[in-house]
This record gives sequence, structure tokens and C-alpha cells, in this order.
Amino acid sequence: MLFSYRVKNEIVRIIPQSISEQKDELSAFIVLRGNLRKISENIILSIVLDNSSNARIAYNLIKNIFNIHPMVVAKTLIHKKKHYIVKILSEEDSIKIVNEIGLIWEKSTNENSEMIFTKKRKIIEPGSKKSYLRGAFLIDGYVNDPEKMYHLEISVHRREEAEFIHHLLNNFNLNARISFWKKRWVVYLKKGDSVFEFLRLVGVQNALLHFEDIRARKDVLNTVNRLVNCETANLDKTILSAAKELRSIDIIEKTIGLKNISPKLLSIARLRKSLPYASLQELSEEIDFKISKSGIYHRLKKINQIADEL
Repeated sequence: MLFSYRVKNEIVRIIPQSISEQKDELSAFIVLRGNLRKISENIILSIVLDNSSNARIAYNLIKNIFNIHPMVVAKTLIHKKKHYIVKILSEEDSIKIVNEIGLIWEKSTNENSEMIFTKKRKIIEPGSKKSYLRGAFLIDGYVNDPEKMYHLEISVHRREEAEFIHHLLNNFNLNARISFWKKRWVVYLKKGDSVFEFLRLVGVQNALLHFEDIRARKDVLNTVNRLVNCETANLDKTILSAAKELRSIDIIEKTIGLKNISPKLLSIARLRKSLPYASLQELSEEIDFKISKSGIYHRLKKINQIADEL
């Protein structure tokens, strides 16, 4: 199951508790997918949605808030894709819904006299902000599978709405950003912490646990990989250093003989020959007198210097 589908499938089961929160979730549906159109001299509100779950939410919100029963029509639109139109049949009810939610409208530039919505009021209550974001994500949101990458976005047609959603997200310190891509304004989150916090804000639980489980597992794997890489790098460094030290010892032995260097250096040279690729810690543990890793390092460095001078 796609993670985005899992998140939305859980969100559709969340019912906002207060009427205020229900209005703000409905306002997201109307602002992002609603229109007012004159039909037989009547102004009719329609909300065009791309799946039956969202149509059911819009229907229930209108019924619960206003005690109005809209008509729902399934219709095949462009690209032979089925859409669901939630339609208010009365002009009086249409205007009532728009006004009580706190929206205003203006005529579109299109000749068919369709009208578009503009946000008039600010959302102040945290619960209402979450409800609006929940509705916006249901309609135009997407979140990547956390196994692959951390990315959550809400893409809309109008810059004003993108800026409004951007403001709401950053009100919760989610570090949201805006970009324009494929003729749409995209508000997105890129950090795992931000995506996690968004999922927590909109109220999902099972998807949130799944997300956190994957993130914890990825963090452990990343830590293990870093440790392995670090250990491998240290091992490579140890082998290269030991190879140079063995070469220096061989040069000294063939040129002036090991007996002609100081006893302190001689004991370290013999130990290195007997343990060719041991680490400094291992050498300090094997030698028959007390000496630190630093002491062994400096004596091996001195052996290299002598060989370089020969």
C-alpha cells in the first residue's frame, strides 16, 4: 500500500470535534475545489472532487454544519477520469454556506461566468489550523514512502492559497517551502522531523507509528554504516602505516643493521616485524614493558625518519 494512500485513508476517518473545526476543514474543500456558477439565473455552489471518500466527507460536513443535504453526482470529466460533484441546489443555501464559512468570491475571467473564492478571514485557533491543513492535504496532498525519502507536499493552482497553507505550516515551525512546478504552486516539507510533526498535527496514528518505525530503523542503519565506514577507514590507515613502517625497518636492516639503532627503537622494530598489521593499541598490549600508544607512535615515526635519511 502506498504510504500516501495509507495516510489519507486514515485521515478520512477523523471527524473534527467542534463546528468551528468542521467549517475550516470544509473551507479547504471549497477554496481548493469549489466554484460558484450561475445556472438558470441561480448561483449554485459545486465542489468537484476526485474520489468518493472526499465527496463523502464534503457531504457529511455540509449536512452536519448546516443541516443541508447536497446532491452528489459522479461524472466522467477530462481524460476519462471519474469525478464526484457535491452540489448545493439552492442559491440561498449556497450563499449561506459561503458566507458562514467566511469566504468571499469574485468573478472569474472566463466567459462562462464561473466564480472563484478568496480567503477573507484568518484562522486563529490551533485546532482550526489543523483542520484546514487536514482538508487541504486530503484534496491536494502527497507524502512519499519514508523508506525512500522524506517529502510531503500540497500543490495548488493559486499562489495566494499556497502562501496561506505555507503560513499555516510555518505557524507550527515546520520549515515549509514554496516552489512553482508544472503550472502549480507546491508547498512542501523535506525534513523527517517536519513530516513527522505534520502527520501528528493532522491526527493520524497508525501511519505515524509506521513512519517513526521506518525512520528509527533507517537511523540505526545509518549509524551502523557510519561506524563500519569509520572502522574501515581506520583499518585502511593502520595497514598503510604498518606497510610503511615495515619498509622502513627493512631498509634499516639492509643498510646499517637494526643493531645500530637505539635499544628503544630496536624493541619496537622487532615487535612490528612480529605483528605486521597490528594497531598501536595491540602493540602496546603485546610489548613486555609499559609504554603508551603515543610512545609507540613516536618511536615508529623515528624509525621512518631514519629510513628516509638513508
